Amino acid sequence: MENHSSKNKPVDLLAMLKNCLTVGGYNLTICRARENGDRGTVNLRKCGSIIKNQLCNRMVIPFLEKQIRHALGNEKLYVCRLHGGLLSFLVPFRFDSAVFCLVGEGVRENSVNIRHMEKLSRVNKMNGFEILKELMNLPIKTCKEVEEDARRIHALLLCMLEGKDFRSRCDKTRNQLNGIMRSFSKMDELQTVDDICSLSGKLLEALFDFPKMAFAIREEEHAIFRVKGVCGLPEDIGSIPEDKLAPIISTGMVKKEFKFDGIFNYLFPKIMADRVICFPLESHEELLGFVALFDGEMRQLDGYLVELILNRVASKLMQLKNERYNGQAGSLAGSLLTLTNTILSSESKEELYKNLLEAAADLVGAAKGSLMLVDKSGQRLQIGFSKGMNERLAQTVKVNMGEGIAGKVASSGLPLLIDDIEKDPRIAVCKRPRFRTKSLLSMPVKLREKTIGVINLSDKKNLKSFTEADMNLLVSFANLASLMIERTLTMERYSVLEQLSITDHLTGLYNKSYLRNRLDEEINRSTRHGLNFSIIFMDLDNFKIYNDRRGHLAGDMALKKTADILNAMVRDMDILARYGGEEFCIILPDTAKSEAAVVAERIRQEIEKETFPCGEELTTGQLTASFGIASFPEDGQTFTTLIHSADMAMYRAKSEGKNRVVTRVPVHSAKFDLARGFP
Repeated sequence: MENHSSKNKPVDLLAMLKNCLTVGGYNLTICRARENGDRGTVNLRKCGSIIKNQLCNRMVIPFLEKQIRHALGNEKLYVCRLHGGLLSFLVPFRFDSAVFCLVGEGVRENSVNIRHMEKLSRVNKMNGFEILKELMNLPIKTCKEVEEDARRIHALLLCMLEGKDFRSRCDKTRNQLNGIMRSFSKMDELQTVDDICSLSGKLLEALFDFPKMAFAIREEEHAIFRVKGVCGLPEDIGSIPEDKLAPIISTGMVKKEFKFDGIFNYLFPKIMADRVICFPLESHEELLGFVALFDGEMRQLDGYLVELILNRVASKLMQLKNERYNGQAGSLAGSLLTLTNTILSSESKEELYKNLLEAAADLVGAAKGSLMLVDKSGQRLQIGFSKGMNERLAQTVKVNMGEGIAGKVASSGLPLLIDDIEKDPRIAVCKRPRFRTKSLLSMPVKLREKTIGVINLSDKKNLKSFTEADMNLLVSFANLASLMIERTLTMERYSVLEQLSITDHLTGLYNKSYLRNRLDEEINRSTRHGLNFSIIFMDLDNFKIYNDRRGHLAGDMALKKTADILNAMVRDMDILARYGGEEFCIILPDTAKSEAAVVAERIRQEIEKETFPCGEELTTGQLTASFGIASFPEDGQTFTTLIHSADMAMYRAKSEGKNRVVTRVPVHSAKFDLARGFP
């Protein structure tokens, strides 16, 4: 075989490249280390160049020396991106047993970092405005396009270096590259893994006559590689567990030929072959799968073209994976938003817990589940809420901390994923007739690092096992649940404190402070809408005598009973408050004085006929009450004047013999008491 390299110098390759293809606006330079081979410390020698942009060449080459030495050392193709936005590629190749590097530069990304370019200009002692002008004229490419250009140029270099029938080989390689690039355009439009495998399989078969091949695509969710046959093999060849691929993966997944025996007979039991070549499908250092080519002959250049195709396949698979992930993330975000709104609408702790269980089950598609809560002793779990379970049976289930699945999860504070409850050595539970599947997920529910319950989920609706992804999703959800629980408990505590601040601790009625605020609001509302309302002021007759004779305990009981009578006699819209001591006040919105008098009379009669303990010891023989009524706006238009008018009417009832209702006050009485400055 004639060696082309024996008749040419490395610089001649540049001329041949220029004749074979358009170099796409690149400056092309061939470099190598000195003859002593000490590539790590010596300067590089420039063996020849095709320069389209002299200024760019002067700026870029000095900054690439370290990367060029690295490429020469490991003989691997690189795409480099300078800080300013300039792009270049490095293609190492062997010529007469020496390693050279073809450097392509002189293109840029769409956006350029002016600050970094200014730095480059200072280092190279160049005019910044001149550099900027030149940069704007450079061809624009992406990193992906530069990498594909580099691989095509590398393929042609390999073809040139093979020597014999150079022109026909170059023509064939050009045709192959053109076919590959046309297929890449079609591949960009595909949206499924099956279609990508089918198209690339047909392309490989057409270009290289491989008799049999298979694509093994990784499925992370199930930790397997799904094998798809092409070129005469069955489409569905089965699956390979990820942990069984160590003999292949341990090789670093570089292109490598194996004898088809041993592990390969086990991995591909449906395929008959003598040897197999494995190519990785790798993108961004992530292994997405591999391609197995059976019983085919492959030249060095063919291998490189196969790598070019499969590199694009891997990029497309990664794109689909990211789109699927983003779609799931968007769908998940929408679901989480809906669930969060549902949870936020929970008005009580009990409703919150029920919504949390429903939300957790919906997120992972579980048909059954339960929320077990830790009791006050902290030693037991009991089902608080259930889904898809018999409620009567659920109420009887109790588990000690540290026992059973839920008890262990509550004790450890760690989630538990079980694929098969009958085979899992941590659990080993036999026969679960109430459940359709053997998979289970158990998740602790925490409040400030303290476990307060456990969510148990089972029977996935698609009858598959729960996955690590499901568990990770629930872990994130548990963090949200913890915040929701803390928020609800805080709101409940705030509500209790707020209620305590506006209610009387003895009777449970509103207190004087709340009464004042509500009366001011009612005055404002009635003023705006031209309405009237009335208030009833009530005082228990002879209560001081009753309290002194029977004691404070009996007095408190009498006040509570009075409060119960009042609650039963007023409307929901009315405001009832304990004004102080044995005095009570009622606000009756949209009520005239005459109507208020009817209400007061009914209350008076109910108190009169009610039996109070030891009431017979009073001079009247029973506990009674006196009532005074005032209306807005005729009796007053402020809190002070209205309360004063009602109070004066009540005192008139007292002076006239008690146990009666009075609706009006003589004018001179009101003036006299106002002069006293009634509060």
